[in-house]
Amino acid sequence: MSGRLRNEHHELYCQMIVAGAPREEAYLKSGVKGKNPKSWSNLHYKPYIQKRIRELMQNSASRAEISRKQILERIFEDWETCRRLGQMSSAMKAAELMGKELHKMFVERKEVGGPGDFDSKSEEELKQIVQDGLRELGWEALPPVKSLN
Repeated sequence: MSGRLRNEHHELYCQMIVAGAPREEAYLKSGVKGKNPKSWSNLHYKPYIQKRIRELMQNSASRAEISRKQILERIFEDWETCRRLGQMSSAMKAAELMGKELHKMFVERKEVGGPGDFDSKSEEELKQIVQDGLRELGWEALPPVKSLN
């Protein structure tokens, strides 16, 4: 089996799952007959449903990869053209974009806060600022540290 499912409700269910919808929501919104709350779980694990979900995910990934590859090729071509024409500013920008994407180079760093903003903070307040920042990034808090010195 390859391509769209014959049952349009099952196809819509698979597409919604790949788009990130929770299983129960995908089941209810796809119009699959039978509103039994456990039916969505049974449907999800049917082999043809699993296979179709994998196909859709692979298609999405390959389209994204092709787009990324094409963009990088275009940047490289532009870089070569700019160098050939002596447009060094544009060539440098293209080189920077390639370096950022391909090698994680040229990372922008910036300081948060003004000069002296942390001078008046106690050690506990500084620890709390770091913990809050980590939580905002989705990281678990670090284990307590006895002293910063």
